[in-house]
Amino acid sequence: MKIPLTILALVAVLLAAFYLFAPAPDPDSVKPRTDLPWQITVHPDGSSRVFDLDLGRATLADAMAKFGGLEGLALFEPREGPLALEAYFGNVLLGPLKAKVIVGLEADADDLAAIRARARSREGSPSGDWKYPLNDAPERHLDRRVSVITYIPGTRGLDAAFFRQRFGAPAAWLRESEQAVSWFYPSLGLSVLIDDNGGEVLEYQAPRDFVMPAGATPHPAAQ
Repeated sequence: MKIPLTILALVAVLLAAFYLFAPAPDPDSVKPRTDLPWQITVHPDGSSRVFDLDLGRATLADAMAKFGGLEGLALFEPREGPLALEAYFGNVLLGPLKAKVIVGLEADADDLAAIRARARSREGSPSGDWKYPLNDAPERHLDRRVSVITYIPGTRGLDAAFFRQRFGAPAAWLRESEQAVSWFYPSLGLSVLIDDNGGEVLEYQAPRDFVMPAGATPHPAAQ
């Protein structure tokens, strides 16, 4: 059955009108993403940029603008090592990727001691680490600079091939347990924990601040 020419003409007019009068697309929705976990930019001074944040320059306020509202603040005291002030973000969505994000904030020794002194409780762990949840309002720490970002993907079971495809072979690796291994990329300031029985963890810091853990084994591809 032939379609009358008048109907074809009407369809053509409607399509042309839609094209002419449809709103222009939002530029932010069509421009390439620059904030995915494998998009790391290293600067000549040894600093780096990831998730659109410059480590060592960006503040907690910048992190909140990027990741959303805080889930909480806490002081972390490892069994071995210095105290660390951390901000927690839950259910961060970057493109199609959902994750939990922990941001390490710069603070001197006196600040950290004062923060621990006013903490009202602490939570232990089997490893001997302590976490001191804080009741501080975020506004109290907005100007603190971001030194470390820990990214915990919501998708579990990401294997070695996934990370090798995006970051290449690591410079070194460290067996953490029978199920878990850490890969290290000092030129990117990146550590990746790959755990067959748990979630993977990516930790970012400025390459100039990266320290290779004791016991790490150079990867054959890096030699």
